Amino acid sequence: MTEIKKTPLHSLHKQLKAKMVNFGGWDMPVQYESVLAEHKYVREHCGIFDVSHMGEIIVEGKDALAYLQGITVNDVSRLELGHGQYSALPTEDAGFIDDLIIYRVGAERYFLCVNASNIEKDFEWLKKHKGEHTVTITNESPMWSQLAVQGPESEEALKAILSPSDQARVADLPYTNITEASFQGKKGFIARTGYTGEKGYEIYIPNAIASSVFAELLEKSNAKPIGLGARDTLRLEACYLLYGNDMDETVSPIEAGIAWAVRFEKGDFLGKAKMEAQKAGTLPARKMVAFKLSEEGIARHGMDVYVGDRKVGVVTSGSVLPTVEGAGGMALIEKDAAALGDDLSIDVRGKRKLAKVVKRPLYSAKVK
Repeated sequence: MTEIKKTPLHSLHKQLKAKMVNFGGWDMPVQYESVLAEHKYVREHCGIFDVSHMGEIIVEGKDALAYLQGITVNDVSRLELGHGQYSALPTEDAGFIDDLIIYRVGAERYFLCVNASNIEKDFEWLKKHKGEHTVTITNESPMWSQLAVQGPESEEALKAILSPSDQARVADLPYTNITEASFQGKKGFIARTGYTGEKGYEIYIPNAIASSVFAELLEKSNAKPIGLGARDTLRLEACYLLYGNDMDETVSPIEAGIAWAVRFEKGDFLGKAKMEAQKAGTLPARKMVAFKLSEEGIARHGMDVYVGDRKVGVVTSGSVLPTVEGAGGMALIEKDAAALGDDLSIDVRGKRKLAKVVKRPLYSAKVK
């Protein structure tokens, strides 16, 4: 039996009386107070999430740019020093190995933030496709803890533990950019990113100071600890994808609704031809839609979606939607099955529940 993993903040979560659950092999806090209360607090104030289970991989060397261009969908050449971009690692058949954020942290050095469940898979995939490129690929995940500071008051919360010079850098940090900073005398990074649909930051710090930095944020700011339960409802309202639910190796970036991050003009990359055909409509494809239920019920991952009596797809993510009220989620359906405003029905535990296709995102993100 595989031993469940723990982040460096595990003891602190216990002290804070968090409810712990097994999340992809990690013992993680699902909630402290309640999912609904924590969701609301992030939307209105500021919350801190332990996301230290996420992965960090370094790609560096004289061929780092050319190498990344061939195995990711976005255009890495557009990244200036200190900039980041959302992207995906595609398969040769245009599926997702993972989605990720790529930061340029040196002239020939890139910092990749990948999903916790895919760390080893991504690392092996990156090494497998190294080819003749002169690059070094290092899995630094065991070295780093990651805290997400999210909400409209996140800037004030983060500044409370920073030096004046680092406070100034945070104030001027554009969306998706990254900067070095000092935390309790140790070097770390602050990225202007998040997974909640609110203004926020993700900080990367050495494991040894993770608990003390988390505690310092709670002590010196109005922030509260938030569990992964609220993280999921927050990201779903913002229609952010969750690997393993919304996409995997059988779903393409075009189908998942992130065509904006696929830069065909940059040159060749894995899965390009199939994605071009899907976008052009010359190859059968599906599409990701947002929906809201028109009657009481909660649609969950894997439930069948119908137009009339014809099955057209499945729910990929579903939950209550605390901010926009009601319940809804995202579904992967046949490309021409339904358009914005059309009706669907979802098989919720043997009963058809009416739903309507609505605009993505379900909640208007305020990330910038």
